[in-house]
Amino acid sequence: MMKLRSMLYCACIAVVTLCMMGCAGMKKPRQEFTVLIRMMPAQQRFFEQEMVAKFNKENNCKISLAVFTNQLDIERFLKLDAGKKQPEIGLVKTPFEVTRVLVYKGYMQPLTQVEDSATVMQDLAEYHQLATALGYVDGVPYYVPRKLETRVLFYRKSMVQDAVSKFDKYKKQISDELKKQNKFGLPKGYALESDPSQWDFYDLYVVGSIWAKETYNGVKMPRLAHRGAKYEGTALDIVDRALQLGASHQDILGLGDRTTQAFLWENVFIRNGLYNPGMWQDPWRGSDLYNGIKDGKVFCTYLQQIDCFNVHGWADDPGMPSYLPDVKDMGLCAVPKAVSFDLNAQGLPAYEGSRAISTGGWWWGIPKTSPNAKLAYKFARFVTSRENQAKECSKFGMIPVRKDILLNLPEVFDEGWVGDIFKTSVDQVNDNQLTTVPLVKGYPQVAQNLIEGWYKLCVGFDEKKDGKMDSETMKQKLQKDFLQKQKDILGADFPK
Repeated sequence: MMKLRSMLYCACIAVVTLCMMGCAGMKKPRQEFTVLIRMMPAQQRFFEQEMVAKFNKENNCKISLAVFTNQLDIERFLKLDAGKKQPEIGLVKTPFEVTRVLVYKGYMQPLTQVEDSATVMQDLAEYHQLATALGYVDGVPYYVPRKLETRVLFYRKSMVQDAVSKFDKYKKQISDELKKQNKFGLPKGYALESDPSQWDFYDLYVVGSIWAKETYNGVKMPRLAHRGAKYEGTALDIVDRALQLGASHQDILGLGDRTTQAFLWENVFIRNGLYNPGMWQDPWRGSDLYNGIKDGKVFCTYLQQIDCFNVHGWADDPGMPSYLPDVKDMGLCAVPKAVSFDLNAQGLPAYEGSRAISTGGWWWGIPKTSPNAKLAYKFARFVTSRENQAKECSKFGMIPVRKDILLNLPEVFDEGWVGDIFKTSVDQVNDNQLTTVPLVKGYPQVAQNLIEGWYKLCVGFDEKKDGKMDSETMKQKLQKDFLQKQKDILGADFPK
């Protein structure tokens, strides 16, 4: 009997030991991970203090931040992290342009592998259908929406009034300059509208020309600008112009006629001295546009909503000072209507486009190697809760993605300049008619190729050395110098 008890005791000890060893061998999800982000400094401070710190306290976890500067860096970060014994990146703030790229290359996991399908569907129903739909890849939900994003036209009201008042003084000179390039001059019956919301591309050209010819604060210089650094923001300027001119995704990828016209307009603005050369000399990103506005070097540009908030600033927040000499001088409207640079025999644009540019934005994606995917999902939902999104959007001008905010904007956001930014932004999104950049996995490389084309055929073009530039010449040069690279990048995705 004693022997049997001894055997049973030893057996129990063995079982307990094995259980303990098994439990020790099971990897519990870590209560810490890194969120990969890109934000403006003021927004990052807010995000750390108002989102990360509170979530860490409420959930007894440790979330830290890592920053990328270029969307192409995301893949590099994820690849390096996946090779670690203990990966750290749990969540990625993902720009729309690379959402599909990261899925197709196997870096992201479907949300339905993190939570059950019913929960995911119920959660995603809280967001605007466009934001939700853009987070799907091949019919599978991969991303939690963060914000929608588009661009609007920013202008100094006083400077527009000044240009309109001086139009008659410069009308003949501007028309004569254009005649050398489009064989007609200003379009037949042309008149400069005093309301920028009525402008088209020729109106933007005219005010830019007047500003470049006039002296302000003792300096004569071009006062139009957009982004010019070799990153996705500059490529989007080119793609948006092409989309406005009626380019399909196939036209953009194949460098077709409408995309050619977008490059021609850029060439015309640069060779006639309408763009501030700091765009490509420094070169400029969004924050450089702010400083250009502050220094009086930029009177008109294309800005996203968060840009508008940063430029306007908050009087009671020393971390967000205004870049305007007078905040009441900030004007916003939908982007100018696209028209072709080429004119027909009657002296009118050969065709008209629209005001529809791309809608993009940012989404929260969970890598396959996330240390704690469930906690990452919970954090993404926390950040996009009604209270937190309303707070962040009202502070930084993000277009919200939640239905309960979008459908009640006047109740959530103040009137005045804040309301103006949101109204203009939502109007522009509605004008966009669900337009996006081409949804192909090679888009980031295509974007870089378009930028190289812009630098060579627009910035680097020398009429004396390179000869006359028109639609046909631009198309030939694009096809000769940049089409093959498009084909190499896209492979089977190149349009047939």
